[in-house]
Amino acid sequence: FCDRLHRNGVNVLGIGDAPFDEIPWELKQCLTEYYRVNDLGNYDEMLRAVAYFTFHYGKIDWIESNNEYWLTRDARLRTEFNITTGPKLDEMDKIKFKSCMKKYYAKAGIPTARYHLVEGLEDALEFAHTVGYPVVVKPDSGVGACNTYKLQSDEDVRWFISNKDDAVYIMEEFVNGYVQTFDGIVDSKGQMLFESGNITPLSIMDIVNNDDNSIYYIIKDLPEDTRAAGRAAVKSFGVKSRFVHFEFFRMTEDQASMGKKGQLVALEVNMRPCGGFTPDMIDFARSTNVYKIWADMIAF
Repeated sequence: FCDRLHRNGVNVLGIGDAPFDEIPWELKQCLTEYYRVNDLGNYDEMLRAVAYFTFHYGKIDWIESNNEYWLTRDARLRTEFNITTGPKLDEMDKIKFKSCMKKYYAKAGIPTARYHLVEGLEDALEFAHTVGYPVVVKPDSGVGACNTYKLQSDEDVRWFISNKDDAVYIMEEFVNGYVQTFDGIVDSKGQMLFESGNITPLSIMDIVNNDDNSIYYIIKDLPEDTRAAGRAAVKSFGVKSRFVHFEFFRMTEDQASMGKKGQLVALEVNMRPCGGFTPDMIDFARSTNVYKIWADMIAF
């Protein structure tokens, strides 16, 4: 990302916690300047870093981490410095909270699993009995599949309530299906510049919980219903000037509350690029360069 911005003539200003000497040379040559902080989680340090860059280079045009973990931090800094090229703090609920995403999917006409925000044992059991076991619980605002559990019985629910942390958890009916994604780069008018996707044939939740190998592959030709669902979600969520990664379930059997076998059910939106090696995999699979497309969207 930094390399392609640099090639487009952009002043790329980096903030990180690594000593400058430890940064790979490929990154060093892309950066106009680098500001080291002791802790990226310390907001005051981050505030001073952006203020320093603002003093030396003028008003900052973009702030991006392209990382799920830092999206709220990005938004807070944009709000503080009135940077309008990405979501600010007042837009973060629909991006970070899985329960808030549901109404935007409904607006787009995409079904979702029934859900309940867990308060205690009684309401958790009542919801589980309503939708039937198994149910899935996960943090309402979480990254990846961390702290995500498949509960098969009342005993499992009691175990979960007894061992969960203080975070707000969402409980959902279980969807029988595999994950199919819509990955795309959206321009400043909300139009798609590039579209791709991948399929994860195994449960991501099980991969994380069991420390298994992650297996997924890029699909060359995006199914039309995935393309339509992805574009509808982009419009519903009001996405502009971003690389997005939307996750859907492709149902492997009929479920009355959601639809028929083969249909798509929305899982969650991620307002950042697909993680891990996926951007490079897309480049190889599609003979393209998503870093350049993204950097061109920003620069031009």
